[in-house]
Amino acid sequence: MLKLPQSHWLEQQFSRYGMDDLQQRWKEVARGMKDSQPHFGQRLWSLDPVPALVEESDWEQLETGLCQRAQLLNLVLQDAYGQQQMLREGLLHPALYYDNPAWLQPCHGMLDSELGRLLFYAVDLIRDQEGKWWVMRDRAGAPHGFGSLLNNRRWMARAYHEIFSEQLLQPIAPVYQSLRFSLNELGQRTGQARSVMLTSAAGSARSADDAGLANFLGCALVEGEDLTVRKGRLYLKLLEGLQPVDLLLRRIPDRDCDPLELGSSGWNGVVGMLQSVCAGNLVVSNSLGSGWLETPALAQCLGKLAPQLLGQPVLLPDLPAHWGQQLPEGRDWVARPFKGGPPILLPEMDVADQERWWKSCRPEQWVFQRYARPCHFPCWYQGNLKSLPGVVRCFLLATANGYRLIPGGLVRVRPPGGKLFAKDLWRPAGNQAEPATSAPTAPVELELSRGGGDVPSRVAEQFYWFGRYLERCECLLRTARILLARQTVENGAQAQADLECLMASREFGPDLVSWVNGQEPDQLQSLLSHLQRLGTALRDRVSADMPRILAALHPLSERLEGRHVLGYLEELSVPLWGLVAIARESLYRGYGFRFLEIGRRLERAVLTCDLLECLGRQGAPSWGVLDMLLEVTDSGRTYRRRYPRLEWLPVLDLLLADDTHPRSLAFQLRSLEEHFGLLPAHSRVGLPAHQEALLRVRTPLQLWRPPQMPPLQQLKQMLPAISQGLASVYLSHLTPRFQGGPDAL
Repeated sequence: MLKLPQSHWLEQQFSRYGMDDLQQRWKEVARGMKDSQPHFGQRLWSLDPVPALVEESDWEQLETGLCQRAQLLNLVLQDAYGQQQMLREGLLHPALYYDNPAWLQPCHGMLDSELGRLLFYAVDLIRDQEGKWWVMRDRAGAPHGFGSLLNNRRWMARAYHEIFSEQLLQPIAPVYQSLRFSLNELGQRTGQARSVMLTSAAGSARSADDAGLANFLGCALVEGEDLTVRKGRLYLKLLEGLQPVDLLLRRIPDRDCDPLELGSSGWNGVVGMLQSVCAGNLVVSNSLGSGWLETPALAQCLGKLAPQLLGQPVLLPDLPAHWGQQLPEGRDWVARPFKGGPPILLPEMDVADQERWWKSCRPEQWVFQRYARPCHFPCWYQGNLKSLPGVVRCFLLATANGYRLIPGGLVRVRPPGGKLFAKDLWRPAGNQAEPATSAPTAPVELELSRGGGDVPSRVAEQFYWFGRYLERCECLLRTARILLARQTVENGAQAQADLECLMASREFGPDLVSWVNGQEPDQLQSLLSHLQRLGTALRDRVSADMPRILAALHPLSERLEGRHVLGYLEELSVPLWGLVAIARESLYRGYGFRFLEIGRRLERAVLTCDLLECLGRQGAPSWGVLDMLLEVTDSGRTYRRRYPRLEWLPVLDLLLADDTHPRSLAFQLRSLEEHFGLLPAHSRVGLPAHQEALLRVRTPLQLWRPPQMPPLQQLKQMLPAISQGLASVYLSHLTPRFQGGPDAL
């Protein structure tokens, strides 16, 4: 039995588990979490198997105090970017505005929508050794963790399904559902209100968190390059053309939203967004400029602002703080830069360093917050149950009925000398669990929708290159596996010459082992990294099993030799086939699927044409080369059922002109034509560029008549024009190309 200190309720619930059972359960969950999480450029958050618990009486105190605080901050934000009554009455120091980089002067006077102010709000809390709760930091700009909270709760429910099935905890989903219904009602009131969630570039920890939140809310997750501003309106760049956006749920910092107007060096936002907001064509939530509420010096002013704005005192106090022209008394402080930056934990510094810092300190540049030692939580750390200090992050959402505290949260724990990890925060259900939020009482009849729909051009391009890299990896890996197996059994000069001929045609070089181990752009490890990166970027649009399969495509951590390389290639073949199967059977037949298939078919056409053109330069290949050619193109059985012996011309006919053979060039071109016909229609007269390029390739192939040799070099040179034409029509959005789009331009 797991003994949990400080919580009789937790100990009672965990008494049903033995240590061996608990460890086995969590080992399986940890493996699933690792396989499901993206890996590229992201900090993987580990989840502690032992939850944290806040008693019901404490939750009631927190709920009342935090809802009041969110309401207060919303009013402060409204006044700061509106009438500025608090500034005129001297309740707030002018430096909080005019000497504060978080204050966005261009956003003054833009808060005309309640929805656009403080929709997402998070707050960092500590509980001191005496059990009193204190606010440590507000998170009001683009608070992080809403998606992680959902993900953590899902994995905890998988590990301790008995506790969750008995409804012993307050569920967190109803609060998220209330926000989803609020967004839906907004769309019903405004007609066709389109909402999107703006996240940072794929590969960041924030984008992974936002993907979970967007999936639950049913919002399109977009990046800055998916959006554009034309004539004061924000548009989403879809394959069908430009579609207007009415509500933007931003998950990036204030200044990054409009790098031109707000002076950011980052490019996660959209140039011209501020213009769209000023024109009244766009609501941004949280409002541009709400990051100003995170100013450390502002927190110490809330105590005198609450009676003015709410008519009541602050219910949940901030940690004592000092900001002014004089240094505070004592040395037990955390120094937070007034203009932003990481804090300095003065009590944790050496005495000599601390004294030097105090002597050089300019007090007006720092906000001094009382250093408090948080209470401890039971944690499973280094194979043992330990008590470690943690900071609690709670989350609130604005709904039609006011702010609601999500009955859960995150506890961030950083062991001395160890890595940061998270704990899932639980609220017991008490006498009665919160019922699930019901749908609006007067729902509007939904219009049925089928077809491609709502695929940003950037996502279509990612699907396209995912398909190309998937086909390239599968084809080259199969070829390398077959050739490496042959190298171990083939003897004789002619056999070795045949092997070298085929290796040169695929540009493997003289050594297959070096190609497998190498990190060059066209070598296996680089190809696998590209495939994993693109799969990670598409995680919110593909099957939930995709991350696990991608994790199995593990790049080499050490150099392999001999038979170990062959075994490694055999091991990689299975997840690659799994990716192909998921792509074909799990993706709905929308535009994303079309672009993935276009990428696969075009890549196979290019690889097949390259291979045949290279082998045909010096005349007819030998019997051994033809035999291996049929094997690497997976065409041997088809050929032998038709022909009694190996000859160059029948092999060419099978791999080039037979449109019934899935590996032939003709089959790929026919498939491309079918997929092109299912893409959004083009408004111009005549063939679009990609279809014209396809026709130019198909024509000489259809006119080829054996025994003449096919124009292999000509076909090879014309294939890249198909990709270029596709990009010019659907991905650039430089000119109005679609019906319904020109009016917006």
